Amino acid sequence: MNASRPTQNTAPPATSQPEIVAVTSRKVKCDGGGGALGHPVVFYEMGEDDFVECAYCDRRFVLASGGAGH
Repeated sequence: MNASRPTQNTAPPATSQPEIVAVTSRKVKCDGGGGALGHPVVFYEMGEDDFVECAYCDRRFVLASGGAGH
């Protein structure tokens, strides 16, 4: 008699969503937010878009409604 075993879910856990930061300026800086465990400070400008993503940590900076735009 072959008893079948229940299958276990071996799929990797879902990846977490990037952090979203509401800002009031189109110019932002990011350091990863981890202090010494973060990444080098980088500066971004949104240009015509209402958001920009950090190339290091995928943090997304979104222009808040009513943002100054500079």
